[in-house]
Amino acid sequence: MKKICVKIFATVMFFTLAMQSGQAFAPNDKAYKEALIKSSGHPEYTMKNMKSIMGEKELTYVIKKYNNHPEKYQSDLYKKGDEEGIKKLTYRAGLHSHTTFSDGSLTPEETLNQAAEYADKVKAKHPFEKYPMVIAITDHFNTQGCQKAIDIIQKNPEKYKNVKLVIGMETEAYLKMPSQKQKGRIHILCWGINPYEWPFADMNFKDAMNQFGKEYRELNFLPDYKDFIKRIHVLKYGVVGIAHPLRYFDKDETIDAVIDELFDEYAALKDEKVLFTEGYYQPYRFDVKEETYNKTADKAQQRGIVRTGSQDTHGKSIFHN
Repeated sequence: MKKICVKIFATVMFFTLAMQSGQAFAPNDKAYKEALIKSSGHPEYTMKNMKSIMGEKELTYVIKKYNNHPEKYQSDLYKKGDEEGIKKLTYRAGLHSHTTFSDGSLTPEETLNQAAEYADKVKAKHPFEKYPMVIAITDHFNTQGCQKAIDIIQKNPEKYKNVKLVIGMETEAYLKMPSQKQKGRIHILCWGINPYEWPFADMNFKDAMNQFGKEYRELNFLPDYKDFIKRIHVLKYGVVGIAHPLRYFDKDETIDAVIDELFDEYAALKDEKVLFTEGYYQPYRFDVKEETYNKTADKAQQRGIVRTGSQDTHGKSIFHN
């Protein structure tokens, strides 16, 4: 009888800890991973080695879980560069990273290696933590870095077993809002996409930059924001959100009105693939007024927009901009 009670207690404790860490009931993305393998052109890829890839369903689960926890996205907690979130091992997700396949300084392998090193430290201290580190590669206008990252994980899955990789891309669109005299560009993050299929596989960073040089001022080649969302909706996999919402406006007196308009336009789409905004974006967190930063996150919350965050990595560390 005593042994039975001990087993029951151990089982209850396991599920309690698992639920607290997000291990229980988290959705999986089996169909998505199968689609990646099928369209990759690599018949040697296996589902077993796809465990570190995070798809749309699991990602949605995680970001909704972190919606009210900005510390999950903050490597710096009290001032720029303090890295207290890293030291305290409270940091969990960097969902906006650039590699050498666009304007970043780290290769996809270096990005994964830094994420794996940190994830292993978190896992050692918190063995029941299902998501020690989530990293998204979101190069501008291409998914070649994501394709490379998948290949790296496939060849050495044990090394990256504690990391979750989100396949993504950063692109742009234009949007005309009532308070703006002319169309303005906004950056859009795409997560949980298939990097081997149209339109992502056909995009190229250098070609996009050449196009920018010719037509950027007129924004002729950028799609309309709403049209872009409609295009994303027809894709089987992927969600989209607004990157760094405060970066588009440099006058404090206009920020309130413009953010309201931007988020109202976004929320009005009422699309399940239109999900989030970087309400906890770290690079400008200590540069703008604290009231403005917090108010932006609150405005997103009021409209049911999930708040995420990032370092928008371009340099030699995934923990900084």
